[in-house]
Amino acid sequence: MLQLPESPFSESKTNSRVSSETPDKLREEGDLCGLPRSLERKEAPEKQTPLTETQKFEKKHGVTVEMRGDKYVYILKLNGQDKELITTDGNAKGMEKAEAELAKLRNEKISELTKTFKVTFAQEGEDVIKQWIQKDDCSWERGGMIKSRRPNLAELHGIEAALYKAQPSHLTKGGGDGVKFYFLNANYYKGDPALAYFIQQDKNNHQAVYFEPGANEGKPITEADADRMGKHHLYSIEAVTHHELMHNAQHNSNWNTANVKEKWARKLGWLPFEDPKTHETKWIFTGKQSEVYRRDQDHCKDEFKWCSCGKHGGLQDAEGDAVAKVKEAKHFTLDQIRDLAAVKPSTRYFVNPLEMFAEGGMKYRVNERRRQELLQDSPRLYEAVKEHDQEEITLRYGKTTNGEPNYIRSVSGKLVKNSPEARAEITAFEEKIRNPEKKQ
Repeated sequence: MLQLPESPFSESKTNSRVSSETPDKLREEGDLCGLPRSLERKEAPEKQTPLTETQKFEKKHGVTVEMRGDKYVYILKLNGQDKELITTDGNAKGMEKAEAELAKLRNEKISELTKTFKVTFAQEGEDVIKQWIQKDDCSWERGGMIKSRRPNLAELHGIEAALYKAQPSHLTKGGGDGVKFYFLNANYYKGDPALAYFIQQDKNNHQAVYFEPGANEGKPITEADADRMGKHHLYSIEAVTHHELMHNAQHNSNWNTANVKEKWARKLGWLPFEDPKTHETKWIFTGKQSEVYRRDQDHCKDEFKWCSCGKHGGLQDAEGDAVAKVKEAKHFTLDQIRDLAAVKPSTRYFVNPLEMFAEGGMKYRVNERRRQELLQDSPRLYEAVKEHDQEEITLRYGKTTNGEPNYIRSVSGKLVKNSPEARAEITAFEEKIRNPEKKQ
């Protein structure tokens, strides 16, 4: 029987195997999920100015430090509220005391999450994996060993918020324990920053999530904090964690086998094709008029482009004639492809079917507002995610004697007992969005 932990958040309506493959192959097969999401955004880089000692402290610990009289107050901006953690003298000795107190709170939270969800966290200075470096000829080599650091309180609370709604996707395939979280001190791919990666097997053959350096700096902890701060909601620590745990769900559901991956990819409008040069299976994306598009590059150092292509993946120019190179093909912007798609991606990050699905799953689970956005913007993606989610829940937590699932996911994202009332709530939510003019 599933014992659901009570969330503290209020509702507010290797790696031996990994290192034997190249990153290109692993990314295509879904082993390293999480291409640089930040590079899909339209945001100007922020100007860098030297940090004060207080700002360095805030950056390290994920807290806000306020001066009140002669005291420092250390605040965690959590779930739309300011949570005062500790107060010290407003000087260097006070910060030293705060450092020790916050470390204690961090360790207590790690122990709590490990006990509640079976997840674990890498130690300070723990070996992670050797860095990938891509050479000018596009071949790969290994660099120095990447080390892990300990997470700060903001990161732990963001992960916690996701864990309460990601169940059972936080568990490993066997269900005996949860994933392991690492916080890297160097980019997994040198010179190619991202936010996070899901890893099928870490150095101990364990499912894991790697957070990149700086991925969570200045980010809202939860979606409630993102709305409060006016930040793009997909940057919250909670949302990024949901995304990576959706990749863990894919792994647990055997997406690394071709037939399963293709089944779900087709539901999202993606079709497989064989690259004639490499004989690798790649993906083309279908449009509303059954036209197809391909995201590719001529050289590993080139920018990826969305291109027009034929039914078998061959590139085409503006006249529909076959061409050999990406630079010769008809190009489309990311936003044009999103609007033309037969199944609209829920966000601007949809470089392949795995990532498009993970983004949809994040919005389906994170809260009622994002779930509403998903159903309004992309009904077919919503239905695919809902189907996959229920299959995972039922597989993990079983059925009743009459063959019904023991648990379903409520509109808030939490798992609840499968009852007529719970089902009615979901139906009413979906009907209201599908038929906004219909009287409720």
